[in-house]
Formats: sequence, C-alpha cells, structure tokens
Amino acid sequence: MTNHEFLMSLLTASTLGEALAAVDDYCELTAGAEYVPVGGLENNRGPMEVSTDPGRALVERITNGFDAVLELQHRIHGGKPDCRTPREAASAWLGVPTDGLSKATTGQRQELASLVTVTLQDGDGKNARILDVRDFGMGLTGEEMPTTILSLNASNKMTKHYLAGAYGQGGSSTYIASALTLIASRAQGSDTISFTVVRYQDLPPDTYKTGHYVYLVVVDKVPTTLAQGIDFLGGTLVRHFGYQLSSYTSPLGPSSVYGLLNQTLFDPVLPIWLNNKVHGWRRVIKGSRNALNGAVDDGDDGKGPSLSHHIPMLYIPMDDFGQIGVEYWLLAQPERANKRPTQAFVNPARPILLTLNGQAQAELSSALIRKDAELPYLNYRLIVHVDCNTLTPAALRQLFVSNREAARSGALLQMIQTELVRLLRSDDELVRLNSEARSATMKERDEAAILDARKQVAKLLHLQGFDVADTPAAAIGKGGKEDTDKVIHPRTPPAPPQPIELHEPPTYIKIVWPKETIPFYAEQRRYVRIETDAASKYHDPTDRQHSRINFIVSNGIVDFRASTPLRGGRLRALFECLPSAKVASKGRIRVELSIPGQPVLSDERESEIIEAPSPKEKDKAAIRLPQIDYQPVAYGEEAWETLGWPDDVNEVACSGENDQGMHRVHYSTDFPPFKQRFEKLEKRNPQLAKTFENRYAIYLVVHSLLYQEQQDDQVEVDDEVREKFERQERIRAATLAAIWTERETRYAEASGASLEIEEA
Repeated sequence: MTNHEFLMSLLTASTLGEALAAVDDYCELTAGAEYVPVGGLENNRGPMEVSTDPGRALVERITNGFDAVLELQHRIHGGKPDCRTPREAASAWLGVPTDGLSKATTGQRQELASLVTVTLQDGDGKNARILDVRDFGMGLTGEEMPTTILSLNASNKMTKHYLAGAYGQGGSSTYIASALTLIASRAQGSDTISFTVVRYQDLPPDTYKTGHYVYLVVVDKVPTTLAQGIDFLGGTLVRHFGYQLSSYTSPLGPSSVYGLLNQTLFDPVLPIWLNNKVHGWRRVIKGSRNALNGAVDDGDDGKGPSLSHHIPMLYIPMDDFGQIGVEYWLLAQPERANKRPTQAFVNPARPILLTLNGQAQAELSSALIRKDAELPYLNYRLIVHVDCNTLTPAALRQLFVSNREAARSGALLQMIQTELVRLLRSDDELVRLNSEARSATMKERDEAAILDARKQVAKLLHLQGFDVADTPAAAIGKGGKEDTDKVIHPRTPPAPPQPIELHEPPTYIKIVWPKETIPFYAEQRRYVRIETDAASKYHDPTDRQHSRINFIVSNGIVDFRASTPLRGGRLRALFECLPSAKVASKGRIRVELSIPGQPVLSDERESEIIEAPSPKEKDKAAIRLPQIDYQPVAYGEEAWETLGWPDDVNEVACSGENDQGMHRVHYSTDFPPFKQRFEKLEKRNPQLAKTFENRYAIYLVVHSLLYQEQQDDQVEVDDEVREKFERQERIRAATLAAIWTERETRYAEASGASLEIEEA
C-alpha cells in the first residue's frame, strides 16, 4: 500500500472500522512503520487528558485553526502592523470589524467562516462520530509536524501575541475522546501532503502503570505523498474517528454541537462553518455574544433576541491586575413555553462568562445573580460577559488554568465576583425589572395570615435566644408585597432614543440627568448618561490617558469608575460615592470633550451626598426581622424553573432569598417528607392539612433566617459547592420540620391545645 493509497483510504473511510483496517494494513505492509509517543514523552497522558469534556476539547482544535489562519496572514502582511492580540490581527489582516462579528454583514461572516470549518458525520453513532476540523491556514511540512501539532508544552507560540495558543497542548486534548485521529497538512505553496494517525496505545501492565498516546512514523518521519490527484488545498485537516459526542446529540440547542460552539466561542475572533451532515444542515457559528447583539445568519430565527435591558461594555479598573470589561443583556420576559430563554445562548445554570480572545475560559454560577445581587426573578433572563483581555499578563496567569475550563480560586476571582455583584446591584433598571417580574408572578396571600406568620417567626427566633429587631413598619398587602403605592408595576417600554446626528468637529457634550443635582449615598453607584455629536473615535474606555472625553469630579466625595464605549453619540459613565463622604457634602461631576484646535466642550452637574438606607444589622446577637413571605412551588410550575431547582423532587426542599428588603422562602410541595404527611392529613381533615402546611412553612422561614445569619457576607468563590451544601442543609431542616410539625398538629387535634407559640 503506497502512502497515496493509505491517505486516500483514510479520507474516504466512513466508519472507525474502515479507518482502523486501513491503518493495520499499512503498518503490516510498510517497512519501518512504527509508533512513537506524542510530544516525545513516554508519560504523556497527564497533559493530554486535562480536558474533561470532549466538546471543550473540540473548541481547542478550532482555536488552533484560528492560529493557523492568522499565522498565514502574518506571513502575507510581513507582520505589519504589529498586532498584540488575535482580535487585532483578525481586524488588521482580515477586515473583521473591531466591534465584533455582529457588525459584519451576513455575506462577510460567511466568507470569513470558510477559513475554518467543522464537519460532523454519522460515523458509528453518537458515541463514535467522525468529526473534522479543517483550516485553510499556514499548513505544515512533515519536518514541522513533530515540533508543532504533534508536540506537547512546546514554546512555538509563547512569544506570538497575535495567536491565542500558549501551552502547546490544547488541541491534543481531543485524543482522549477519539479512537483514531488523522492529521494531514499541506504547507502553503507546497505540493506535498504530510500526514499521520494518533491513537492510544496500551503498554505491558507488568512493566508500565499506564499506556500513552502515539503517532505513526516511517523510519522516524511522518508519511508524505504528492497532492496530485487529491482534493486538498493548503492548510490542515484533523479528522477524529470514533469521537465521543453523547452529550451533544441534539440538532440545535444547548445539547448540540451548534449550541456548544456558540456558547464556548462566545465572541470568536473569526466565524466558522459547521457542516452537520448528521442532521443535514450547514450554519455559520458566530458566537452567542454576536447573536445577542443582533447578528442574524441563514437558519437563525427572527431578527435576534428581544431585550428588556442592555448595558454595553464597561471597563472597570482592578487595581494592579489591569481592568476587565463587563457587559450584560437582559432577555425579554419569555412566553411560558420557554422558561429558560438564556439556554439559547449560555448554560442557564452558569450564565456569567469570563472570556479571553473571545473564548469562554470560565463560567460562574447563577447564584451570583439570584442570591448575591438579589435579582432572583431575572435569574434565567440575565447573561453577563466579563472580557478579560485587558487584564495584565500576570493576572491572566493567576486567573486561568491551561485547559481553559475553569478559573482559579483566589484574590482576583474574588475581586471580579465582588465587582460584578456591586455592578448589578447598582443598576436601578435591573432592580425595577426584578420587582416587576416579582409582581407579575406573585401568588395571592391573605394579609392576616402573613402578619400572623411574621409574629410566629419572631417568637420562634426569640425562643432560640435571639433579640429580634423589627424593621420599620411597612404595611404588607396580598402576596407579601408592600403597599400598592410601593409596588413597581409593569410599564410600557420606552421608545427607542432618537438617532444623534454626528458632526466633525463635534459641537456639544451633555450630561443627561432629570435634575441639576445627582444624589448619592455612601458607597452607592450610579449610571449617568452622556450624549454628544462626536464620533466614537473620540472615546476609548480602555485607554483613559488618550481618550478625548474625560470625567472630572471635585471635592473628593464621588469617584469615576468606568464607562461604556461611545456609540451613536451615547455612552454611560459609572460613578461611585466614596465611603468617607459625609451627608450633605456637595461636589461637581464634569464631562469634557477635547478637540484639537478647538475650545473644550463640557457640561457638569452638582453631586450631593444623602442619607443612606438603614444598614443591615450586623450584630450576631440580634436578627433584624425583614418582611417575610413564603410561597409553595409544585414541580412543573414556572417558579420551579426560575429557581433553578433540579428535576429530582428528592433533591430540593426549599430555598430562601433576599429580594429588595423581603426575605422570601419557596418550598416544594412535592418534597416527599412534606407531601406524604400533607396528603395523609388532607384525607382525614383538609383544614388540619392546611394548618400543618402553614406551620411547616413558618419553621422553614425561621431556619432560613438563622441560616442566613450564619453565612459570611463575602461572595463565595465556589458557588456550586455553596449551593450544594445549602440545598442539603435545607433538606435536612425541612425533613425535621415535616416530622415535628406533623406531631404538633396531631397533638393539637387530639388534645385541643393551641398551636400558638408562647414565649418563655
């Protein structure tokens, strides 16, 4: 069998069995054919098996394809201009819009996508697909392959800032999910194709503890053949036979290769084509960020997502770590049929993405939104993007691990999470929309029952040895809500702002605020809108030193924190009141626009420090009793989805969350220890069952308040661990509450005793 015939048999094989048969025949008939360890390392499993997800490993192969394309463009353009990031390189050498692929036309995205393609074929089924990653980039010679695509931990990309790769091992993580991998490459300008196959090789167990990954050579060199008669343009093909994709079997959506790629390549430097031959379609992958920003391609539904709120990228200083960019989108309230609208773009349980070069490097739990930011009713509508490209190199090394699947716990991650919570809490529109969503879903509740329950909760807490400090009196209406005049009702969405006609040179800049004075209380943050007829080039939020728009504060009571880019004559600036600011202090907030050869344009407003809301009680010897509410939730209801509860009714009993001054407990009516006792009592006496349920809910509220008091106020690094522990603790408490409450109820029925709690 010649090298030409061998390569053709691999390129035409439609199953793993056919490919393995071709490899076996070639090795048997070819003198000098043998396998050598990938990377030249006998013990190479460790660095190659860092990825735990075959889908994530696939993305690393695609990233290698991007690098190959940019390497070719670097050669074509002679390295000019000097690009320090892959995004700069894609913009300078391939014309990708600097604001992202959403600013490109459909035709432009399709043309760019032809440079890197992914093809999914049936193969031997979902556990053994054939998966191709093909790039039309630099290509490799046979001599280069062992020190590049077949290397491990090599340094061939370490100094090339225009490439994404750094560790020289990312793409090799696909080998663990692939029974056999063909790598074929043709260097640009060459008429020779170099190729090999990679597989896992067991070693004698009496000598070796484990096997390793190897690739095929003939007399110490990878096989080569002339390209004549083979349809193979310059670039590289990596074909995986028997690729395990059992977690991504759907044609579309979060459990599909399409959903995986858009989520993980959240904002890619280049689009790619996905040829899905299993389900019979072909689509452009442009990344979820660009879809959220309105990019629509063939096969997409509608004209992009409907948004209730959107904050463009804000760049926030992170002390000595550099800065991060933060943007977020709040999807419109969905129809009931679509309870988790964010799943079209991200993992609903982890909707906060940290990216580097547009690739998701880590995802944070929705608990940050639901609990820490106290926006529980926006849980499955809010998507947050943290762009880490402007962090310092040292910070990036501290934050991210080499497999790009998680972020390291530590001071920097803690700082990022704390900053995100503060940013979300400071957005008055998010607070309003959360209240609006809460009002829309609130269940009716008897006013007297709620007030009585609050009294019972206070007595139980007192019996536990706590001094209960009541909150300022506030009437509680139906559903545990504040008085009607305090409830934020749905409103008609505001009309889109009128376009601003831009001029050169600009003629004005102004602060958009309804009054002359902008009020702050200590440590409060406010967004302030700025309008101007200046073009976007006048303001770069990532480079304050050279931006022509400057924000100036006086009297040392308010600090400028961050701003969005200038787009269409509009931007938002974020200001923060300093903790040391005294009530009634006044200062000025000024914005200036500098124009070469022209007078400085400016506008300003007075800032004033006002009394802060009553702080949360910190004394552990006392509990400040907030307004309370408790809501039953049945499996299958919309609230079950909103709360992020698991499908197994044994795995959740209740949850407790703060919601703008209200402590709300949701409890599962399908939790078996509760449900079984309730149904038994209901058969005997419906009123008795109702009494049992009310008492059960009161005990859950008490436990929830006590549990909250025990928690550290700081944002936890590992939200999943925290959530798991809390869920188990609440299950334990709910089980005990069900047992104890049933006994109380039966005793009261038999003896005629009152269930009113008497204080000692």
